Amino acid sequence: MKLYLIRHGETDWNKLEKCQGVSDIPLNSNGIRQAENLAYSLRDEKFSAIYSSDLTRAITTANEVAKYHPAEVKIDERFREMDQGEFEGLEFKNLREKYGEILKKWTEEPETLRIPGGETLSEVQERAWKGIANLISLHNNESVLLVSHNMTIITLLCKFSKKSLLCFREFSVKESSKSVISCKNDIFEIELFNDTSHLV
Repeated sequence: MKLYLIRHGETDWNKLEKCQGVSDIPLNSNGIRQAENLAYSLRDEKFSAIYSSDLTRAITTANEVAKYHPAEVKIDERFREMDQGEFEGLEFKNLREKYGEILKKWTEEPETLRIPGGETLSEVQERAWKGIANLISLHNNESVLLVSHNMTIITLLCKFSKKSLLCFREFSVKESSKSVISCKNDIFEIELFNDTSHLV
């Protein structure tokens, strides 16, 4: 399988640097433009299937890509963003004031720390990986596009590269970026990472 792993376009909360998590925030006008440019850059690819998280910002991005392809967008909630609990809706700069101790533990134990009311990175990776296993079983020798979210994609990239979640900060994915991963005989190779050349 060849997997085109896409992060959704920009939202107002991305622009304001707010924690977004599972809050269902739509794309803003720039995010829609990004999704349109992304879709156009993928117009000549041959996708057997297009999948999306169940959150609006991902679905809208996937629907833009689907305009150039016969495949309908399939929704899979296993690819939704990390539930960030009490952090959601807060600006990153304010987190340090209110949750300084938790952020310190996040730096030391990112894979097991549970954000109050939310998920751990390990839980995100586990559910997302079950989704990937399903895609492989259904589309073993095909090209598939998946639109997901920042933290979810990062946990998958750690898994693809056989790195611990302690290394998650080594990966950064921008809005409407595309990464390409090949999978053959359970061996994964990241062929393209965080490409945003279509946004220039």
